[in-house]
Amino acid sequence: MTTSPSTDWKSALPSGKPLAVQLAGLGMLLACVIYLVLPALGLSGLSDSLNYQRLVMLCGAGMGVIGYWQYWRFIIPRPQLLVAFVILGWPLAALGNAHLLALGINIRFTPLLMLMLMLPMLRIIIPHTGLLWRQLPWLKYYAAFIVWLGLYYIFYNAKATDPRLSGGESAVGDGAVSLVQLVAYVYCLLCVALSAVTVLRIRNFRGFFDALNQALLWVSALESLVTIAGFPFQLTSMMLDGFLRAIGIFSHPNPFAHHMGILMVYLLGLYCYYQGDRKHRMPTALLWVGLAINLIAFLLGLSKTAISAFALCALIIFLLNLAVPAIRRSFTQIAISLVTLLPLGLFIFEALSGKSFFGIMESRINETESMNWRAMVWQDLMADIDLATIWLGHGFTSANQTVFNLTFNDAKNANPLMMVHNAYIALLYDLGIMGYLMFVAPLSLILQSARGWMNAVKPALRTEHTIIIALTVYFLFACGFDEMSYMFDAPQLYWTLVSILSCMALREKREWQS
Repeated sequence: MTTSPSTDWKSALPSGKPLAVQLAGLGMLLACVIYLVLPALGLSGLSDSLNYQRLVMLCGAGMGVIGYWQYWRFIIPRPQLLVAFVILGWPLAALGNAHLLALGINIRFTPLLMLMLMLPMLRIIIPHTGLLWRQLPWLKYYAAFIVWLGLYYIFYNAKATDPRLSGGESAVGDGAVSLVQLVAYVYCLLCVALSAVTVLRIRNFRGFFDALNQALLWVSALESLVTIAGFPFQLTSMMLDGFLRAIGIFSHPNPFAHHMGILMVYLLGLYCYYQGDRKHRMPTALLWVGLAINLIAFLLGLSKTAISAFALCALIIFLLNLAVPAIRRSFTQIAISLVTLLPLGLFIFEALSGKSFFGIMESRINETESMNWRAMVWQDLMADIDLATIWLGHGFTSANQTVFNLTFNDAKNANPLMMVHNAYIALLYDLGIMGYLMFVAPLSLILQSARGWMNAVKPALRTEHTIIIALTVYFLFACGFDEMSYMFDAPQLYWTLVSILSCMALREKREWQS
């Protein structure tokens, strides 16, 4: 399989006439056969039974098959495009799906999109399973977790359902929480494997990494500008718990906050990565401006968890990167940049909101009703775990069902909730102690990165390891307060980024040793 970006793109494109001409010709030929050729032969039953809508569906199905085949031919030699879509395009696709659902149109966009992504992912990953097993030892723990999760899905499933997951259409039926979680976890596994194969097999891995980072800076900055511009008019914000909080292109402040939190940790790591002899690989203005704009949007989310986790991770990145000579030499410049950046972000935040950021955060810290409710639910769940269930659990998504029952008749909640807001309790409650295999994977990743940091053959190679450690700390921290283990795009963003960084560090180490 050729994964090099130097591959001639035109060689993989459909030969002959353009695809649009092929599809239009197929539709016209099908219509002629049904309405002209068959009736001339005395076979008019098919044309009588096919009305306009059925003909459109038939033609659409045929064109869809041909279109998917051409997409397959194009994407298989270019896994880097799938990786880029996972990081850049998934939130935009989710936004489009949300607008369709708001209009009452449910075309099963999310499962169709996942199917389009998963099939070529598997085609790319399966031939390289041995490579992944050798190069990513921490991946085995996540794969074992998926196997355990699959067994529970088949044999010990609580079948928790949430009507809101159907997009508000009663005709669609209830949303299966267990299916949503299973697909989300499996998709994260595929993202890890695909990004790892891409970096390990692509020829110009640095070129891919730099191009992906530049695209991420452009796309995230544009999305953040939209968030900032729409915030005062509540186009990209909503009132929650008495505070106006940004939601960006998401539907709720929490997924937006954690998406931005993961992104901010990564971008701050990039700021350290592109120092010294790597500085020429990234435009300094793009890096600095992208970081500043994303910081403003991140602050507008007003998430206590996200801001606390980011502050901790920023400290980790800064301290660990002091072992890199380029960072030490640029210490004054970096310190001045960060000291300038933070007040600038706070000034713009206060100009948009008309309120003091620290005053709002103090009010948010003093507002503990949401946290008190979560603590009560967690206590009820923990009290229901005994010596038997701590090993075998209560069944997949039992925690979600229990939370729903606890809040169904609670006067403090206008709607019953399905979210546990704590992955440690939820996985233990559902799957038993084996559910913690998922957390073994990031912990193993931290240990591997710590060894890589200490044994780096070149000081500059420590930066990738520091970013991995910081991202993993954010992930583990947020799992204690939100549905960070599977929900929305933040987990898949985390797993994809740490996989890319881990393989980048591996290839750079090998290249330096050789």
